[in-house]
Amino acid sequence: MDYVEMNKCGSCKYYTYEGEYKKGYCSWYKSYYYADDSCSHWEEGNISSTGGCFLTTACCEHKGLPDDCYELTTLRSLRDHYMKQSVFGNGLIKIYYETAPAIIEKINKLDRKDEIYNEIYSKIVYIVDLIETKKYDDAVCEYVSMMFWAEKL
Repeated sequence: MDYVEMNKCGSCKYYTYEGEYKKGYCSWYKSYYYADDSCSHWEEGNISSTGGCFLTTACCEHKGLPDDCYELTTLRSLRDHYMKQSVFGNGLIKIYYETAPAIIEKINKLDRKDEIYNEIYSKIVYIVDLIETKKYDDAVCEYVSMMFWAEKL
């Protein structure tokens, strides 16, 4: 990927995102920091660091893919290194963290959840292709569109 990787707290595995303009908790230092702070103990983030890629994670788990699969890693990197660089991107992330768990809960109760997760996965593959071709804004738009589609189910 071509965007600049920054060792910021918000993308560290020890950091728990608490929301835009709020300090998040660092489990390494057992203290609170802003997402754009940085330190010498930064480590590549994972699902528990800054909130999860809930919808993508649920889909990939349903497909039997590991938590560090290419799709999840690519989308997390887009979130951590592209979206978090703007107020708008951070706003989308916050909305996503607030709504995605309920969407997944609703999908999991549906009889056709296999069909839905297959559809989501095909959308994820397309979004990953957009990221690979450096069409980051298009990838974000497609993910938001996918989220709204899933919310209406």
